[in-house]
Amino acid sequence: MATVTRRRTPRLLAIVAAVFTSATCHGPVEPTGPPGITIVAGADVADSIDARPAQALLVEVHTLGGLPARRVLVRFSGLPSGLAQNPNVRVAPVSFQPILTFTEVFTDTSGRARVLVALGAVAGPGGVEITVPELGFADTAWYTINPGHGVSLVTEPADTVVYQSRSFALRATVLDRYGNGRPDPVSFVADSASASASPGGTVITHVLGRARVRAGDGAGHADTTWVSVIPTGTIAATTSTGIVIVDLDGSNRRNVPGVAAAAWVDWSPAGDTLVFASSDYESWLYVTNTTAPPRRLITDSTGRSSEWRPQYSRDGQWIYFSAAGNGRYQALWRVRPDGSSPEFIGPASGDNDGHVAPSSDGSRVAYVSNSCCYPNLGLFLLHVASGVADSLAPLAFSPRWSPGDSLIGFISRGVLVLRPDGQGLRQITPLGFANYFQGLDWSPAGEWIIARGPSGQLELIRVADRLIITLPYFTDLDRPAWRP
Repeated sequence: MATVTRRRTPRLLAIVAAVFTSATCHGPVEPTGPPGITIVAGADVADSIDARPAQALLVEVHTLGGLPARRVLVRFSGLPSGLAQNPNVRVAPVSFQPILTFTEVFTDTSGRARVLVALGAVAGPGGVEITVPELGFADTAWYTINPGHGVSLVTEPADTVVYQSRSFALRATVLDRYGNGRPDPVSFVADSASASASPGGTVITHVLGRARVRAGDGAGHADTTWVSVIPTGTIAATTSTGIVIVDLDGSNRRNVPGVAAAAWVDWSPAGDTLVFASSDYESWLYVTNTTAPPRRLITDSTGRSSEWRPQYSRDGQWIYFSAAGNGRYQALWRVRPDGSSPEFIGPASGDNDGHVAPSSDGSRVAYVSNSCCYPNLGLFLLHVASGVADSLAPLAFSPRWSPGDSLIGFISRGVLVLRPDGQGLRQITPLGFANYFQGLDWSPAGEWIIARGPSGQLELIRVADRLIITLPYFTDLDRPAWRP
């Protein structure tokens, strides 16, 4: 039996007085029911979405004296519940359509009122609030809305990245036409060497690469989850508000303190210090141990009016960068990691020479220049001791030597690699004109390159077979540097 809610009001006292007067003048009137609202039928119904129960919602209203409340107005209002922002149960008088969010009905001579009920689209609880404003009564009729027939299957996550030799649980849900989940059993199976899956959805990663896991139910609904098995690693990258350090699987993300703006960033070979440029335009170089506020790298700026794109040599003896000054729009420089001994290294002539990338020992420097093909930039190799520069490739940005110096990676619409002798040029991203963002780096073992792809997300590119793994968590990161 539903709970009866009563509230005394001046109007209720008037009704009590009227009952007393009637009993005094004409003899006692016997009560016929408990005071308040009694839900007689049509509540506590469980049915599926969009159902219209055959039994109307029937209520009986009695005064405080227990007499039928005749010809009083009863208001029925659907209530929001669960995920439903609008009423999830609707009502209408038995002689009136359409179904509405609320309706008002007068009681008959027996104090009864009834309405039709329609269940909504959101599975879960639903309710109809019943009020009698004239008497101050209120109650609620409750309903259980079950999901409809399954029409689709959705697995979560749909695409994820996981380190090698790890496990995690997939979630799969059968949905009805409104997206309500059903408790139907789902089974899983993986069909690649990169990962395996138990029937219950536990995925174990094995080999670096892409794995497909299929999910299905007994009614033939199916969905696919992709799992990218990635190498472990940590990167630093620029954002609109500074520098972020984060693991490749998206975990352990943190901001470098004291850095409000950065354009290029690189790790020291020890992986404990970052060097970065403050801007793409008027810029100076700074270093930080990632926990303390940054400090200016070169305090003596004589001969330079701006500094850009720093890179450590892999032996840690120098930081190479490009700078404006001495009558040159941009030229190649280097400085000791403690900020001492800044020196111009070339080339001897040129108008716009930058994007400097040193070999492991700093004896050779890859860079880009417009001296070959103004206004475009070509890739060159400077032999520091002799000052001789070799032309390697046209249309190039952001060169970077691989560990061991066997290859130079660079951006030219896609990501390309070649040998330092200018031979073996090949594109390791899909052929075409999809523009990659400037800035790339190699993994410590030289198997992978990380770069920002045309979609704006960071990508891992395996150099050997051109496999590309998108890192979906990194939509706001740019110019990544892989921690050694």
